[in-house]
Amino acid sequence: MVQVFEKKDWPNLDAGERNCYLLTNGRGGFQSLSIIGSNARQDHAFFMAAKTAPNVRFHYVTNLYEELVIDGRTYILTTQKMYEGEDLRGFQYLTSFTYETYPVWTYQIEDVVFEKKMLYANGRELTAVSYEILQGQEHEISLKVKPLFRFTAKNTAMTKAMSEEIKTDVSENSLQVGEDTLYFQSTGKLQTEEKQNFGPMYFTQDERDGREEQGYCFTQCQFLFDEMKNKENSILFSTEVISDKDSFSELLQERMSYEKALLCQAKVTSDLGKQLALSADAYVVDRESTNGKSVIAGYPFFEDWGRDTMIALHGLTLTTGRYTDCKSMLKTFAKYEKEGLLPNLFPEGGKDPMYNSVDAPLLFINAVYEYIQETKDEDFLEEVWEKLESILTHYQTGTTYHIGMDADGLIRAGADMEQLTWMDVRVGDYLPTPRHGKPVEINAYWYNDLCIMAELGRKRSGKVTEMSEKEALLQQAAEYEKLALTVKESFLAQFWNAEEQCLKDVINGTAEENQIRCNQIWALTLPYTMLSLSQEKKVIDKVREELYTTAGLRTLSRKDVAFRGIYIGDMVNRDRAYHQGTVWAYPLGAYYRACISYLSKTKGQDKDLLCHVREGMEALEKWLKEGCLNHLAEIYDGEQPTVSRGCFAQAWSDAELLRAVQAWECYQENQ
Repeated sequence: MVQVFEKKDWPNLDAGERNCYLLTNGRGGFQSLSIIGSNARQDHAFFMAAKTAPNVRFHYVTNLYEELVIDGRTYILTTQKMYEGEDLRGFQYLTSFTYETYPVWTYQIEDVVFEKKMLYANGRELTAVSYEILQGQEHEISLKVKPLFRFTAKNTAMTKAMSEEIKTDVSENSLQVGEDTLYFQSTGKLQTEEKQNFGPMYFTQDERDGREEQGYCFTQCQFLFDEMKNKENSILFSTEVISDKDSFSELLQERMSYEKALLCQAKVTSDLGKQLALSADAYVVDRESTNGKSVIAGYPFFEDWGRDTMIALHGLTLTTGRYTDCKSMLKTFAKYEKEGLLPNLFPEGGKDPMYNSVDAPLLFINAVYEYIQETKDEDFLEEVWEKLESILTHYQTGTTYHIGMDADGLIRAGADMEQLTWMDVRVGDYLPTPRHGKPVEINAYWYNDLCIMAELGRKRSGKVTEMSEKEALLQQAAEYEKLALTVKESFLAQFWNAEEQCLKDVINGTAEENQIRCNQIWALTLPYTMLSLSQEKKVIDKVREELYTTAGLRTLSRKDVAFRGIYIGDMVNRDRAYHQGTVWAYPLGAYYRACISYLSKTKGQDKDLLCHVREGMEALEKWLKEGCLNHLAEIYDGEQPTVSRGCFAQAWSDAELLRAVQAWECYQENQ
């Protein structure tokens, strides 16, 4: 989807910084700036490279300081809000910004029309910029470009003192700072100069969120393009020596071919679906420590986590036809299974993984099942069967983090300061959403997995010839089925809230039980579910009435006294609102799939619900033009979701809404 912005969209600098774009390379590296080309965040960068994929990221180049000289008159094209001194207001010459495969800025100064393009090479730590005069070549035109260097680890703000103390060594094709070397190649002429501070820059989006709002860069060289004629005027930056064969046009063609191939294998047909399939590619990354694939949870802040990977996996890989990547991730997590748990975090540097997640192992079983259903790769089942058994066994007998099965067959988890579900925020010694006890979605996953294992066990029994092994598999399947029936009986008896006509959020004997939360929606969207058709509709109605917005689902009803409707300010205030009403985009995908499933079962008789889903799908296209273009954000304010908060591009948001779009396409095709 081509996103087009015009002068009316940036009447002032602040308005122009509300939206940004994102380019990624499949390794964790990225480029992101506002649509007017400024840095509104510390983590906005022209070149944020992954030194070790995907999480050891390094901020090499913040932006480019550009001066266009027309017939001897100098015009500054760079835009940047400054903490001190005058702002750089190059956006006043900007006539349009377009973004699809890559960002394009078009400037006009009198009768001269000037275009700038940027890209990030796929699979490489290489970013590039290209300049072209589209109109006014009869003038004498030249361009000066100064890279604004940072050379800091991601999330590290550069102070004035750091900028002054940094020692550099610049040559004709590189800049070295300590052990870090940045290489460059340009069709222009390089000129070195004395190192100078640039700043302090003012990061308006960080200031809004209570983060560090100022920082510095430094300059050391500039690239001169003396004659801006009909030729490629470009600069390439990389962490490796750049080949003479590399050029902006070649790299751009490679990127376009890559995206074309992604669309060819995606399982969606609508423009919205195709865009989300392309957006999903931003999160599938290499992980060097495991020599496999992983999922970046969100840009610009997050790393790769187990829970996020399992939730986003279907949309990122199965809906997009990336079966090899899906299998790679599943094999990696299977390798690290420990006492029935899977890593929630793979720390860098050889440290031990962290296993603090009750949902990731249960979601893993479902992900394996969905992968096999989609690909018919039943040989893979043999590879991971023991791991699947281990998860169910340890959940029955008990494992770490107070995870285990009670006599009623339901799964309990968490105690003290442990946070094991996706609502895992902690503020010092305070847990805003503890959810200790028996969470609703965990037990929906548990029932689903027992049914899956019974089905897969019977399937395996049909392929073995040894009678004793066949009987053992059938006996095991029967035990899983028996336990699943117990779980269903207990679930329906304990979780149904007759007064509110929906599901309780957690069984623990506290006021948390009757809070209206979005977690109940996953009880409707799994391959195996427990509710009656009428109960499913009541859950949908309750979620629609109290939690639904077109941007996502509220994490807590506005009627609840604990509801916090604004996610803004310092980290303590943000975290207190994080799961206490804040709108999250990713549960909206499950909500739409629940609606579509109900419509399918009832043959579309509920015209109001049908219209509701259709309008929701149309609204998604509008949200793709807010915040980070062509991506869905992590969260939005719970009271009135109007602008994105948190990560401006979130893996499970894009992935789960992509699944919903695919389900909607299938539903429409079958009517």
